[in-house]
Amino acid sequence: MKKMRKIFAMLLALTMVLGMSVTAFAAGNQGKYPTKPDIADRADVSITNITGNPDVTLYQIASVDYGPGDVEFVKYIWAQGAEFDDPKAPTANEINEIAQGLIASPQTITPIKTWTAQDVDAIYTQEVPAGAYIAVITGADNGDIYNPILLTATYNEDGELTAGSISSDDNYLFGSTAVAKSSSPDVKKEITDGVTVDATNNTINTVSVGDVVDYKVTPTVPTYPSNAKNKTFFISDRLSAGLTFEYDSLTVTVNGTALTRSEDGNTFSYADGTVVATAVKKDNGFNLNFDYDKLVYGNGSVYAPVITYSGVINDNAVVGDDGNNNKVIYYYGDPNTGTTWTDVNEEPDEAKGVNKKEDEETVYTYQLAFLKTGEDTDNDGNPNPLAGAKFGIYKDANCTQLIDVVTTNENGYAVSTNVEYGIYYVKELVAPTGYSLNDKVYAITADWTTATTTSTATETDRTYTTEKPSKDALQVGWIKGNTFYSFDEVDGNTEGYQAAYLASEKTTTTSSETLVKNPGEVGGTALLEDAIPNTKLSTLPGTGGIGTTIFTIGGCAIMIAAAALYFVSRKKTEEQ
Repeated sequence: MKKMRKIFAMLLALTMVLGMSVTAFAAGNQGKYPTKPDIADRADVSITNITGNPDVTLYQIASVDYGPGDVEFVKYIWAQGAEFDDPKAPTANEINEIAQGLIASPQTITPIKTWTAQDVDAIYTQEVPAGAYIAVITGADNGDIYNPILLTATYNEDGELTAGSISSDDNYLFGSTAVAKSSSPDVKKEITDGVTVDATNNTINTVSVGDVVDYKVTPTVPTYPSNAKNKTFFISDRLSAGLTFEYDSLTVTVNGTALTRSEDGNTFSYADGTVVATAVKKDNGFNLNFDYDKLVYGNGSVYAPVITYSGVINDNAVVGDDGNNNKVIYYYGDPNTGTTWTDVNEEPDEAKGVNKKEDEETVYTYQLAFLKTGEDTDNDGNPNPLAGAKFGIYKDANCTQLIDVVTTNENGYAVSTNVEYGIYYVKELVAPTGYSLNDKVYAITADWTTATTTSTATETDRTYTTEKPSKDALQVGWIKGNTFYSFDEVDGNTEGYQAAYLASEKTTTTSSETLVKNPGEVGGTALLEDAIPNTKLSTLPGTGGIGTTIFTIGGCAIMIAAAALYFVSRKKTEEQ
């Protein structure tokens, strides 16, 4: 009996090690003999904290050889290719290698259980006989990835079959101990500088044309066993047309130290020359492909690089609530599906075993608009608009910081595009021909509560004929005296009417843009509520004042007197 207790104690120690982070043990359903191991014994193995409804396939890689009558434990029988160098300390790489073999040749071992994309409240449980098991977890719909998990069901010193639950959040106990059984990769994009927050909506970052906006991208990196087949780590970042990407501004920092960038800008390396990432300018943005293994340190821990760069707001910036976005896509591999992506020039969007996460930041630009009017009015008494007036847009009330010069159009409107949140000042620089300069300075606020509205009208023009245009044409009404009438208008009294058919139909859509104060749900154009007036230049006065007449007469008299004196003086000279 003592010998048997020692065997049971040894098996318990062994299988607790194999369980690797088993957090709770429970006795299973005992077979024929409550105190002796037998082939009918069963216990529940469980994996907890699984998210994303992945597919989970459970394989048995070791079974128990029982004695005569299928009673009493003799030894473990390991499946071919599923052995460990030291069963007391199975490493992450060994577990991963066994899982890779099962994925590559699933017919080698028939799964004892498969859960397919179903919600089981994050806990996967299966009743099993004594032995060792590997769970292969793939296809989580939330992008989580899982390294294979080893589970066991074994006997305690009382001859009871026990098993327990393992959390997918735990790390492996041997080998690469920093490698987690599951990871939740993600990516975060931030704006670090170059924007003005709109005080009317503090979630809105605003910019003006010419502003330089600084961005930071931080990925959450999964941990893989060193022999994982797919360690794809790829960053793709694109800026919209309103932002100009500055490729020279791209930096990569690892563990607080900026990597060295090559002269051509296409590689980032440690100080010893080890290349960590390759880069390429792509469209209005960049691709970065990292060598995952160059980020691993210690017992499987991995550095999360930080990427920074800048974009400049250009003349293509979109005004209003659509904004100017900047999106990053982070591609990462499922450790045992597919292979590591190596081509920096193309995104691994459709690559096997590659997942992705996205994030984006948007900056917004506003525009200022105002109306210029004159003294003349229309039939309704409204001042007529004035074209050709030139205005300066300033950032300060003293009008020393000029940011734009605009001219009113034929409708009297002028628009200064792509400004950020703030108060601006409008001052007339050149008046229209025949008008005096308005020297008043007007203040206008650009914020999220102003916008441009567009109205659209659709008009359909139809013509009708009494001649049936085709054999299957349908009557659409009646015609009498070249006038079309609907069926309802005729109402059954068809005397003197002819059947009407559709001869042609033309639909015209027109749209008009109106600058209005916005109720607050979008941002866009700030409209100066009052028109900026001009007065006509004063004419030279002819009556009612001294004007210029007296000066004209006096000047003529002086000229006549001078001429008379000249001729008198000349005559005297000749007489002498």
